[in-house]
Amino acid sequence: MKKKSKSSVLFVLIVAVIGFLAFAGFKGFILGGYEFKSFDKVITKGLDLQGGVSVLMEIQQDNVTREQLENTKQHIELRVNSLGVAETVVTTEGDKRIRVDIPGYSDSNGLVESLGKSGNLVFKGPDGEEILTGKDIKNATAQLNQNNGGSEVGLELNAEGQKKFAEATKKYIGQAISIYMDDELLISPTVQTQITDGRASITGTKTLEENKKLAGIINSGALPVTVKAVSVKNVGAQLGQEALPNAMKAAVVGVGLIFVLMIAIYRVQGIIADIALTLYILLILFIFAEIGVTLTLPGIAALLLTIGMAVDANILIYERTKDELRKGLSVRSAVKAGSEHALSSIVDSNVTTILSALILYFIGSGSVKGFAITLMIGILVSLFTALVVTKVLTNLAVEMGILKKLSHFGVSQKEKKRVVFDIIGKSKIWICMSAIIIVIGLGTMCFKGLNYGLDFLGGTEVTIQVNDNANKEELDSIVKSYAKDAVTSISDKNEYEIKSKDLDSSKVSKIMNDLKEKYNLEDSALVSQDEIGASIGKELTRSSVLAVLAAFLMILIYVGIRFEFKFGSAAVIAVIHDVLLTISFYAIFRVPVNTPFIAAILTVIGYSINDTIVIFDRIREDSRKMRRAVPTEIANKGINDTLKRSIYTSASTLITITAVNIFVPTVREFSTPLIVGIAAGAYSSIFIASPIWVLLKEKFNKSTKKKLQGI
Repeated sequence: MKKKSKSSVLFVLIVAVIGFLAFAGFKGFILGGYEFKSFDKVITKGLDLQGGVSVLMEIQQDNVTREQLENTKQHIELRVNSLGVAETVVTTEGDKRIRVDIPGYSDSNGLVESLGKSGNLVFKGPDGEEILTGKDIKNATAQLNQNNGGSEVGLELNAEGQKKFAEATKKYIGQAISIYMDDELLISPTVQTQITDGRASITGTKTLEENKKLAGIINSGALPVTVKAVSVKNVGAQLGQEALPNAMKAAVVGVGLIFVLMIAIYRVQGIIADIALTLYILLILFIFAEIGVTLTLPGIAALLLTIGMAVDANILIYERTKDELRKGLSVRSAVKAGSEHALSSIVDSNVTTILSALILYFIGSGSVKGFAITLMIGILVSLFTALVVTKVLTNLAVEMGILKKLSHFGVSQKEKKRVVFDIIGKSKIWICMSAIIIVIGLGTMCFKGLNYGLDFLGGTEVTIQVNDNANKEELDSIVKSYAKDAVTSISDKNEYEIKSKDLDSSKVSKIMNDLKEKYNLEDSALVSQDEIGASIGKELTRSSVLAVLAAFLMILIYVGIRFEFKFGSAAVIAVIHDVLLTISFYAIFRVPVNTPFIAAILTVIGYSINDTIVIFDRIREDSRKMRRAVPTEIANKGINDTLKRSIYTSASTLITITAVNIFVPTVREFSTPLIVGIAAGAYSSIFIASPIWVLLKEKFNKSTKKKLQGI
C-alpha cells in the first residue's frame, strides 16, 4: 500500500511538472519581477514565418582562403549594419558563400546592389584629405602590443602606400588619422611619430576580438574580391504572418489526431504515451530556444514528422507488451519484457534515420540544414522520452494499479484468431506492381525529363498580390517588356505569379514600380520573390547525387554489420525502390523538383530503412527460434508479427505530414514528396524488402548446398 501511494504521488508529480512546463512554454508568466517568456517570444522565427529578405553572396574567384571568406563576411556585416536594420544574421556557407538574412526587410534590389559593391576603404587626415585607400594596404592583423601586453591592429603597406603614409604621418604628428569603410568611421587613432617603414599599429580598441574584427574589415577593403548574388529570396510580410497560424493549425490537428489514435488503440497505455509525447514536444521547443535554432516552415514540418516517428518507439514497445500478455505473462513481466524486446529495433531504426539526417545537414544549406537539425534533435529526444519517460510512467502506473487489466493495454480477453497473410507467397505480384509504376515513371523521364524547378535550373519566381481590376494581358505586357521568356499565371485570389530565367532583383524592382503606378499597389503587394543562380543548380545536382549514394552506402554498411550482408542488400534495394517510386511520381505528374525534394528523398531513405529494420529485427529474432524453418516461413511470420506496428506507425506519420500539406500550402514542396515517400516506404518494408531477403537467402542456401554436394 505504501509503495502504491509513493508511486501515485510520483506519477501525479511528473504529470504536474509536464503540465506546468506546457503552461509556461505556451503562455509564459511573471513571478517576482522575472518574466518566463513563452516559446513565441524566445524561439527565433525564420524569414518564411515573419517576412524579410535572404541573399546568398558568392565570391567570384577560385581558391578562396578561410581568412578571405571571414574578412569578406566582416565587410558585408558592416555594410548591412549601415542600413539600420535589426536582427540581421550573416553566416558563411561552404568555401566561398555568405548568406545574409534580414527579417522585416523588403528592398531586395537595394540590398543586392549594396552588398555587390567592393569595399571603399579610405584613410583621411584631420582636414579631410585622402591619405590611403584599400589598394595601398597589403595586410592587417590583430596582434599583441610588445610594450604593454594589450592588443592592437598591425598594418603592412605596399610600396606606394609606404611612401604616402610616411608623408602623412610626418604632416599629422599629434593629430588623428580617421579610417572609413563605405563612409562609416571605424576608428581615429592619433599619430605618435612618423612611420617610414610601411608598418604601423592601430591602438584604441579594448579587446582582441574587436581588433580581429577591425583587421578583417580593413582586409576586406583591401582584397580585390568580387561578390555576386547567386540566390535572392524575398518573403512578403503578409505571407510570413499567415504562415505561422497555418502551421499551428497543422500542428494542433496532426498532434490531436495522434493523441486520439493512441488512446483508441492502446487505451490507458495510450494516455501514458500521450503524456510522454507532450513532454517530447516541450523538450524539443525548449532545446530550440536554448541553442538558438531558427524555426522555419520546413523546420515545423520536420518537427511534426518527428512527432509521428516518436510515436513509433512507443508503438514498438506497446505491441511487444501486448504479445507478451497474449502469451500469459503477468502485467509486470509483460511490461518489462516488451521494453527489452523492442530496444534493439528502436535503436537500430533510429540510428539509420540519424545517418540520413547527418548527410542532409552536411550537404544542405539554409532551410534544408534547419530541417536536418530539427530531424536529428527530434530523433534523439524521442529516444529519451520513449525509453526513459514512457518506461517510468508505465511502471508507476502498474504499481498504482492503473494498468492491471488486459483491456488497459488494448488486449481483449478473447482474442480473435489472427489472420496470417501470405506476403512472401505473392511477392511476384507486389514486385510487378512496383515495377510497372517505376517503368512508367522512368519512361516519362526519358521522353519528357523531370520538371526541374528554379533551384536546379536557375531563374526567378515572383508572386504579386494585384487588385480586382488588374487585367492579365496588361500585367503580361508590363512583365514581358523586362523578361520576354516570362511564364505567368493568376489565381482566384488575385495572386499574379511570374517565372523567368531572365529576371533579376533590378528588373523585379522596376516591374513593381510600374505596377504600383498603374494599379496603386502597396509595397506589401510583393508576396514573395525567389531568385536562384544557375551555379546553385549545378552544385545542388552534384551534391544531391553524392548525398543519396552516401546514404545508400552508410545504410548498407550499418545494416550489414548489425544484421548480415543479405539483410543490408535487401534493405538498400528496398530503399532504392522507394526513391524510384517517389521520382516516378514526380515524373508522371510533372511536379516541380526543387531543393525540398532532395531533403524529402533523404528523409524518406531514413524513414524507409526505419520501417524495414523493425521487420528485419523480428525476422532475425524468429530465425534463431525457428532454425529448421525455411526463409519463406520465417519472413511471413516476421511480417505478420509486425504488421500492426507498421500500419500504426505509417498512419501516425502520414497524419502529421498530411496536416502540414493541407494547412500550410507554402511548404508543400517538402510535404508532398514526404507523403509519397512515406507511403512507398511503408509498402516496401512489408511487400518488397522481406521478399528480396528471402530470394537472397534461398539463393545463398542453394549455393551452399551445391558446394557441400560437390565435396
